[in-house]
Amino acid sequence: MASVAAAFAFTGVLGVSFRRARRRASAAAARSKKDAQLESTDDIRNADQEDLFSEKNLEEALQEPMKNRILALRIIFGVGVAFGAFQAPWQALPVLIDRKIAADPALPLSESQLKISETFVFVGWLLGAVALHPLMQRLDLKQVLVLLGVTMLFLTVASITGPYVSMLSMTLLCTVRLLHGMCLNIQGVQYMYMQNCFPGYGSQLCAMVNTLYAVVAVLMAMSCGTLTLHWDWRPEALIWFGLPMLLGLLVAFPDLLKVICSLPRALQARSPTHSAHSSGLEEAQTMSRSMYQDLCHLALCFACTVFPYYGLSYSPDSLSTNPFLSAWLINASDILACVLSSRAGAFGRNRAQIWGFIVAGVSLIACAVGTVDSAFVISMAILARVALSVAFVTIYVALAEIFPPWCQKTALPTCEIMARVGGCFSPSIGALPVHLSLPLFGLACLLAARASAKLPDKYAPKEF
Repeated sequence: MASVAAAFAFTGVLGVSFRRARRRASAAAARSKKDAQLESTDDIRNADQEDLFSEKNLEEALQEPMKNRILALRIIFGVGVAFGAFQAPWQALPVLIDRKIAADPALPLSESQLKISETFVFVGWLLGAVALHPLMQRLDLKQVLVLLGVTMLFLTVASITGPYVSMLSMTLLCTVRLLHGMCLNIQGVQYMYMQNCFPGYGSQLCAMVNTLYAVVAVLMAMSCGTLTLHWDWRPEALIWFGLPMLLGLLVAFPDLLKVICSLPRALQARSPTHSAHSSGLEEAQTMSRSMYQDLCHLALCFACTVFPYYGLSYSPDSLSTNPFLSAWLINASDILACVLSSRAGAFGRNRAQIWGFIVAGVSLIACAVGTVDSAFVISMAILARVALSVAFVTIYVALAEIFPPWCQKTALPTCEIMARVGGCFSPSIGALPVHLSLPLFGLACLLAARASAKLPDKYAPKEF
């Protein structure tokens, strides 16, 4: 009986424990189900948040290309068009408005004095080329562009007010045009800035800017000869000099005030010291004799290209009794030259350069037998301008193809300085009669053709 009672008692205990275990299992199952529901709810919430974040990222991603396009357009129009294409008035407008300045009864200036002041533009261009390198050691490209653009705005105002100081008319005019020429180095800076903003599109951007430069020069010559022929010279100077610079600064640089405020501190700061290796001086000392010869020949090509190229720009009075028509024809020929220069690579860079100089030289020397207003002289001058424009492109391409990168830091400043030396003689020689000026330009072209024939087509490193 005791064993039966013990068996029943053990069975009862097992039953109770089994029921307790089943209740615990059911409670645990209920808790796990609830936890699973909560986890699924959290997953849904997280998924919804991720969807929201992905939608926001998608919207931002869609907005970024639009912002980039707007910024790209601002750079192209502000820097490429306003600073690049509208360099044409800064280089050629004095030829078209100086006769109005000489006729202004309030100014004691003669045409011969104004011709002298035109030479100061090229002297300033030379000095600016020398000063540009130390300036760029302290400022970045954007700061250099803003500094030159703001300076050109002040020079616009000074050019129409300074000459009216009667006792200092000639002095102030020459000073303004000297600074005017120094600021013309903005052309090379804007090329570099645009190529850094749009890497891989350098040749297309240069072709676009050069074409627009020619278009602006044509429109300027047409306007000065027709629409604004009887205007006072001061509104013309404001429109062609100042307005593009103002629009370029406002369009290209949204942070214009910030950049202007950063200039004083940047200019006062000492330029960082560079090692000989980083500056290229160490390598320059190891340039081979053939490299020095190539540099001398290419620098001569630069001088002999700029001298007749800008000489033709300053010869409209010598070519025709209608200087506006001759200026229009010469500048219009640059548009055709931009198309031909784009095919120079297929013909061979050095071959195109040599033939460009030969065609220009022969055409200009042939003008020795011509007279003013003759169709022959104007036709030969236009043909020479087209050939010179092609050569102008090829000599800059030669800098990158003939010299290695470490040598370009020496070659580029040297060639630019020689180009400005040649340009200093352009206004005075361009003012001579056509039977004297054009043959001199032609001889310079033939000298450049001879120097080009001694240049290699591309840099070929020596193997040891």
